[in-house]
Amino acid sequence: MDAVLLCMKKRGIRFFNKIQFNNTKIQKYHEKKSFLEHLRVNKQNAENVLIMAHGSNGAILTTTRNPSHPFTTYISSKDVDAFYNDFVFAVSCLTANEFGQKCIENGTRTYLGYQIEIGPFFKVSLSNRTQIPKRIINTIDTVVKHIFVEVLAEAYEDFLMNPISVETFRELFSFLLEKRISSLVDINIETLYREYGIKIVSRHYEKYITSIVLYVLSCLNDVLSKLICLGEKSYISPTFVQYYCAKMNYDKLMLELKNSEDFINASIKNQEEILAIIKDS
Repeated sequence: MDAVLLCMKKRGIRFFNKIQFNNTKIQKYHEKKSFLEHLRVNKQNAENVLIMAHGSNGAILTTTRNPSHPFTTYISSKDVDAFYNDFVFAVSCLTANEFGQKCIENGTRTYLGYQIEIGPFFKVSLSNRTQIPKRIINTIDTVVKHIFVEVLAEAYEDFLMNPISVETFRELFSFLLEKRISSLVDINIETLYREYGIKIVSRHYEKYITSIVLYVLSCLNDVLSKLICLGEKSYISPTFVQYYCAKMNYDKLMLELKNSEDFINASIKNQEEILAIIKDS
């Protein structure tokens, strides 16, 4: 597998199960037991791990049926040994604070995650936009979620299939997300329906979309500024080797790496891992 994905079918995060990877091999899990078992069995491998779940400062969370305590710990700091030698990207609120640091302290190569709550990016606040009908806001919220999932899949596959660092992946993801959200002001309702199955009255869309997009972009600016890399920021996943070997010979591949700024800036350990895999391919 190129990557391992935990994508829970839980309230509040269920939408993200729509994510699709068309060009890479992703092993998807919906519950932690089999997910963590896979990682521990393959502990010596440099896995690429993507977590799409709720989060807190110190843990990955899941939802409960108790309205007074809607979340409970799902993956705690006691489980971080499973991420040994891995790259972890957690699309989870706040986990780049304590949880991500615990991962790094216990041998995770790189942890990419958020230091703040990212929920406001997916939900336009009615209290701040009372003049906009709720149905319009709900429609754009759905479109924003679609865009986030699509951009995440696109950027993540680029990371898996090319010799780019985690930091470059973070920048690419941020750039594409901001670009796609900004482009909503220029999309006509026919395109909106064709791409997202969303029906909306044209005059309503034209009247409110600029205001909503500006609000979403302001939230996005906060979110992206707190998407940080812990550990080995220059880490390059060796998964790209199989894709490059299929389209170019050894000499051409080595020349490309020699001219790659990301490869040059990677750690000696990371470079040696990649070169060993190329040699054996």
